[in-house]
Amino acid sequence: MNGGLLRWGDTLIGSLAAGIVLAAFGLAYGPSGDARALVISQAGTEPRHEPLDRARVLEIRGPAGITRVEIEPGRARCAESPGRQDICEASGWLQAHGEVAVSLPNRLTLQVLGTEPGFDSMHY
Repeated sequence: MNGGLLRWGDTLIGSLAAGIVLAAFGLAYGPSGDARALVISQAGTEPRHEPLDRARVLEIRGPAGITRVEIEPGRARCAESPGRQDICEASGWLQAHGEVAVSLPNRLTLQVLGTEPGFDSMHY
């Protein structure tokens, strides 16, 4: 017995196991697929697809006022929207497939479409 000291083989196996766990976590929870388009859906209108290829600002009129959407290459966000709780703005930058922001007062949904679905916590 070594009195509790690790041998070089024990250290190697522990390091390999830690690396495998970190790689699995990165694959499961990391970003998946490139964001290709932002789908803007508003009650009573056809969904609109905006490519995420260049920077611009969109102003979308709704029943409660204007929602301002900022688009940058590969991502988008709700920068300003009517409502006291700032739910839409709190969603932050949307950049992975399936991420969503909602403006309840304007009955508006922003959703990113990508090349492949991301991790789904309901089906794992």
